Amino acid sequence: MALLICAPDRSNERLAADLKKRLPDVDVRIWPAVGEPTDIEFALLWKHPEGLVKTLPNLKAISSLGAGIEHLVNDPDIPKTLPIGRLAGPKLARDMATWLVGQVIAHWRDFNRFDNQQRAKQWQAWAPTHQPRVGILGMGAMGREAAHAFQALGFEVGGYSISGDGPESIQMHTGQTGLMTLASQSDYLICLLPLTDETRGILDKNLMANMPRDSVLINVGRGAHLVEADLLKALDLGHPKHAILDVFSTEPLPQDHPFWTHPQIRVSPHSAALTDPSEAADLVAQSYRDVMAGKPPLGRVDLSKGY
Repeated sequence: MALLICAPDRSNERLAADLKKRLPDVDVRIWPAVGEPTDIEFALLWKHPEGLVKTLPNLKAISSLGAGIEHLVNDPDIPKTLPIGRLAGPKLARDMATWLVGQVIAHWRDFNRFDNQQRAKQWQAWAPTHQPRVGILGMGAMGREAAHAFQALGFEVGGYSISGDGPESIQMHTGQTGLMTLASQSDYLICLLPLTDETRGILDKNLMANMPRDSVLINVGRGAHLVEADLLKALDLGHPKHAILDVFSTEPLPQDHPFWTHPQIRVSPHSAALTDPSEAADLVAQSYRDVMAGKPPLGRVDLSKGY
């Protein structure tokens, strides 16, 4: 029995070492050192090379090395009957929530104002006059954790999901009407949606036109959720006034991209929540044991929904 890790854009040695401690009887391999392909029964994949899966005839399950799964859903070589899971542990969700809370508070409390005043040796007290409203698109594990974090600070939080499901403590919206309603009620609108045909390009000119003046759009979902040209035009109109972006259609963000220098856009390098090797190893080991016991992998993906 063997487990294959294939994540060409990452360093996988620590994860492999942690997995060997948790699964001492399992042969853990790192691509491209696949060895005998028929040995591989479980594959942990992230941006794997085209054609890899069809060379592994004895796979019992695949897991994404992270919360995103479009690299798996869009691979035509993965049989529709093959169980697919993903890793979205509690630490990853907490890290996302703290990043989002930090970004919102820093903007709402205008910490840059005090940096500028310090450099100018100015003493001018200031505080915002009202608590902002936060809208969260996507109510999976990360969306729920973020919602609870904002609620704990007394923020008014609204939610949107394709199914309409969400925590009982949050007013949920669904459908196109619900999407536009939440956009119109949010000072900070956060995208944490999965990327599907239904959500691709969901952050477009129509949604932005419904956002309040001086509002902020935050995208930590996937770059393809955002219509980039629409955002540049919308910022000129003040709906929204600012954008905080952690994900992009092309990554790394090209050097000549206008987002780098736009005064109303804050860019971060897809680092709002990074997979922790130790947590990932715990989750992979559990998922592997479940699959070998005839159970579904952790974070089972419904291919018919795309998430």
